[in-house]
Amino acid sequence: MDDLELGGFEAVPEVAGLADTWWRGTDSLIAVYRGEAEIMDAPRCQTATIYAGLDAWGLRGLDDIGTPSK
Repeated sequence: MDDLELGGFEAVPEVAGLADTWWRGTDSLIAVYRGEAEIMDAPRCQTATIYAGLDAWGLRGLDDIGTPSK
């Protein structure tokens, strides 16, 4: 976790929090989970999941998807 370079990423405000955060890059998302590790006082349990090679749709999320047609 300490080796993650987040300098070129921006925080995703919809999920910003003290324990769990998401960071968006040009073609990737990083989900950082710290909450359980902090509660258990076990920093080695912090995890991050990296989703790489995403297109514009993968980076956009659900914020501007219209109502499905019937």
